[in-house]
Amino acid sequence: MRKNFIIFLVGFIIAGCYASTEDLTMVNRSLGNLENELKLYQEQNNKKLEGILKDNEAIKKQIADLSISINNNDERIKGLTGKVEALEFQIKTYYAETKSEINALKKPGEVKDPVIPKIEDTNYEMRYKEAFDLFQKKMYQDAIKKFSEFIATYGGTPLVPNAYYWLGECYMGIKDYEMAILNFNEVIKKYPKSEKASRALLSQADAFMYLNERENAIIALKKVKELYPKSEEAIIAERKLKRY
Repeated sequence: MRKNFIIFLVGFIIAGCYASTEDLTMVNRSLGNLENELKLYQEQNNKKLEGILKDNEAIKKQIADLSISINNNDERIKGLTGKVEALEFQIKTYYAETKSEINALKKPGEVKDPVIPKIEDTNYEMRYKEAFDLFQKKMYQDAIKKFSEFIATYGGTPLVPNAYYWLGECYMGIKDYEMAILNFNEVIKKYPKSEKASRALLSQADAFMYLNERENAIIALKKVKELYPKSEEAIIAERKLKRY
């Protein structure tokens, strides 16, 4: 309809010399109406655009908040893992002491020296706990030294995979991601069946992302799902892959 009116206007202008005052008034009125409609149309579009931009910003904020929440949950898991290890150590120590006391009571006729836990059985656990306590206090440089000494001194003990893992987390704490990756790799390659192997792979992926090595991070996350499909880390890896 507007197109036909414009054609009419063009024709009217060509024949303008024949137009009456009344016709000119009508044309001016029509042009004014068209300008008002155009202005209204622009205002409506501007409002729609503003609404879309606001919605877009709200969605971005929700995504950012969700990402922060996920990262915070991952940190909580690490903290809880540390507390579990501390409790396990206390239980093992208590069990060893109790077992020794029970064995001593089984032979009441014999006079024995006071029961003292064998240092060679528990000394490495004490050294490990010292290093781990430093990590929990976020004294990362001191913890790195202690864990390194532990690995060098007690290389044949069952806590070595854990020591390598927490050593990697210490380096994550000071943002030395290359060293973190190397220590996580010690767990992954040398102790693939240890309880820390899947977590080491997951943390290694985080370190790669901090170094902007996205492809390596994705490879590590896929390995978590492939090698440890039933683990809690596999669930976290799946979630991270969707984000990446």
